[in-house]
Amino acid sequence: MDEFDAADVIFSVSPSYWADIPGQYKAFIDRCTPWCNTHEPHATIRPGKRGYSIALRTGPSMPECERIIHSIEHFYGHLEIQVVKSLGLCSVEYKENVGPRKKEIIEFCEDI
Repeated sequence: MDEFDAADVIFSVSPSYWADIPGQYKAFIDRCTPWCNTHEPHATIRPGKRGYSIALRTGPSMPECERIIHSIEHFYGHLEIQVVKSLGLCSVEYKENVGPRKKEIIEFCEDI
């Protein structure tokens, strides 16, 4: 949480594990409960942070990417991190699958 507190911008990137965030990421979120605004009393991180989320999956289903992004953005909300932008990348199984998405990725990064 010290790194979250020190950062101005937070990036969360998650692969799809059965159409949701991996268990390790969920465990991290659970361990952040003392900093969440629904936990009283709660610790806080410095305000004014901006959050970006990226979901990556091998399958073609964009609704599954959206589910992952929703999980990340829900977490951001409880930490009072402003959600700025998200990107879902489907059908990416190999490094070669990223090339055709280069323009989309660059456009996402230009806003940062």
